[in-house]
Amino acid sequence: MKTRLRRGTVSFALGLICSSANAADMAGSVDVAGLEEVVVTATRVKATLADVPAAVTVVNAKEIQNKNASRLGDALDQVPSMYLRGGALGQSQGTIGTSGMSLRGVDQNKTLILLDGQPIQDASSGKVNWRIPFLEDIERVEVVPGAFSSLYGSNAIGGVVSIITKQPDRHELTAKVKKGWKDASGEDASVYWREKLNNGFGIVVGYGQQRRDSYVNEFVVKAPSCPPAPAPCTPGTPITGAQAITTREGVPTYLVGDLGTTPWNSTNGTVKLFYNLNATDKIYTGINHQETRVGYTQFNTYLRDAVTGAPVSSGTLGINGQRVVLTEYDFSLWSYAPLHEADTRYFAGYETTLNSDYLLKLDLGKIERAYSFTLADPASTWNSGSGKLSDTPNRGFDGTAQLTFQVGSRQVVVTGLALHKDSVNQQIYALSNWRDPDTRTTVNSTYNGSSTTTSLFAQDEISAADALTVYLGGRMDKWETKGDNSSAVAPIGSNTFPTRSVSAFSPKLSAVYRATESSTVRASFGRSFRAPANQDLYTSSTSRGRTTTGDPNLQPERGTTWEVGGELGLGDEARLTATYYDTLLTNLIYVRQDSPTQSTRINAGKARIRGVELAASNRLTSWLELDINYAYIDSKMLENSTDPLSVGKRLTDSPKNIAGVGLTAEQGSWTGTLNARYVSHIFWTAQNTDTVEGVPGSYDSHTIVNGKLGYDFSGNMKGNLAINNLFNRKAYSYFLMPGRTLTAEIVLSF
Repeated sequence: MKTRLRRGTVSFALGLICSSANAADMAGSVDVAGLEEVVVTATRVKATLADVPAAVTVVNAKEIQNKNASRLGDALDQVPSMYLRGGALGQSQGTIGTSGMSLRGVDQNKTLILLDGQPIQDASSGKVNWRIPFLEDIERVEVVPGAFSSLYGSNAIGGVVSIITKQPDRHELTAKVKKGWKDASGEDASVYWREKLNNGFGIVVGYGQQRRDSYVNEFVVKAPSCPPAPAPCTPGTPITGAQAITTREGVPTYLVGDLGTTPWNSTNGTVKLFYNLNATDKIYTGINHQETRVGYTQFNTYLRDAVTGAPVSSGTLGINGQRVVLTEYDFSLWSYAPLHEADTRYFAGYETTLNSDYLLKLDLGKIERAYSFTLADPASTWNSGSGKLSDTPNRGFDGTAQLTFQVGSRQVVVTGLALHKDSVNQQIYALSNWRDPDTRTTVNSTYNGSSTTTSLFAQDEISAADALTVYLGGRMDKWETKGDNSSAVAPIGSNTFPTRSVSAFSPKLSAVYRATESSTVRASFGRSFRAPANQDLYTSSTSRGRTTTGDPNLQPERGTTWEVGGELGLGDEARLTATYYDTLLTNLIYVRQDSPTQSTRINAGKARIRGVELAASNRLTSWLELDINYAYIDSKMLENSTDPLSVGKRLTDSPKNIAGVGLTAEQGSWTGTLNARYVSHIFWTAQNTDTVEGVPGSYDSHTIVNGKLGYDFSGNMKGNLAINNLFNRKAYSYFLMPGRTLTAEIVLSF
């Protein structure tokens, strides 16, 4: 144990800020040829995959390079039990980077996302901008499902996704250029350099840019409507071109047009500096910046005047003898453009070894976020008229002090203090032209929120026997929040909410039994929590035609999880893993649908998620490797007095079945990957009424096959050709998912 501790000078390194990068660097610097892969997220100390008390999945830099990845989600498509949609993926599905994700059926807000140890959840909504990570700078991603508030505090009910960036441990200089066609139409380019000098100084510099033309993925549907009685329900101008469909709930309606495309461009840059003061002391600092701008193009109406053939986009119409009222606002109702999103992350840290046995790490991190978009008022047309600008700057600050030391010959203790602070200041402006953010006039409404969490955590790793390791840990978090809001439009008024605080203790007990050199059994029990986001508490927000009001007295969500599983190695080339888990959610923050246009956030009873997770990998030949995974997720609302029809129904964003299969080949100068991913139907409504598939707004079961082929022309140049959605399957994940796309890439390295 003493040897292990001294070898792992940064094995404790995954603190809440930037720590993961350094731990990964040291783990990667050890000669691990023939050894098992080393991870740090599950225990905060360096351990092999077989020894950690969780079913960890690791996606490394090479695996990311082997996929046609534009955003991080593209590289995580084969992670067991992980469901990703929309903004997590690379092409344009909607206008924002924050979008749906769940891990073992637990939604994104209750799954902690770390970038070099720092939480990157938005301080307003708690969602994640999946464009933030700079893919060329990622060393590895460790996906750790299960209850982990005992180590990481709020949001870690479903688990932790830890993104670990590269350190300057060697020379690397690359330049990439990528061109896409069809629904991936656009270009990517990046330059990345890292260097370690003999004087102990290291530097990382990277810059990347992406541009997408976008594709039509959001549509306009209109249902027949009649004026109130006794007015006659008389059809208007006869129209052709409408397509009779239903909504996702099965209500008859008509497809009448689309919203055009939402072209976007994104930039990402990073600078990181490292300096080894001596053999035991290191300091580091850096800055990362990501920025995205989203535009729009002209909408398309499918309707034509039955007599003249002229395009029709408004008026009282007659479709199949039914009365349909259409306005240009219908072609801008869901548009969030122009949109601007930017994130700047600053970090600094220091690590040292004291008396050879005490490993100390100090980290600070700050993230500044800009997020704004426009919305039309009902009387506006597609390209003009009044509207609103939602401007929501927010920021987060994190600090941690962590100490790792050994007690006797059989215990390693990790302990520390942590501080996390979120704040947000939102203004909703009136616009004279909703397409031009510079035409702002008055402030319609505001909200301010601030939340601070102070924490003390500890974990004792005990070697109870040569083959048995027990982890006993816990974390005490004190969450404090305050906020206010105001409105200059009906209902006019202002509110100030006093500071209140809630404490949460999150214990966890885990055990790992190494039955043989090639087989492991693991079990764990833990409790976790998620503090409400500022948006949950202090504001009303409108999305997709529904206004959702917050509640300043919301309590944290709670989770209790137990799981049992293990893995089995079959020779040197095959590995099987299996896990059964059970999670009970209480105080669930749930959006109660009060009417078709009004909802309220409440703590709403209980839900349970049970599931089985299976994965297998096998090297079929010296040049071909096979990976297979399957997840069965049984989620159910148990109690909800405010919405009885949701009881017994599946949770939203929680597919019942997820399956994946992947082949990776390396032969001479050739490399290739072929991956297929199946996701079953998910529900958007808590009452599970959206059962229809294949219509705009639905969430379809689907299987997508992606492939990539690469050839190394020389030691300095490689070409890649990729096809996503190989069989051109049409499916909706609210937005229409991309059809078959083609991309070509050239990579230069020096």
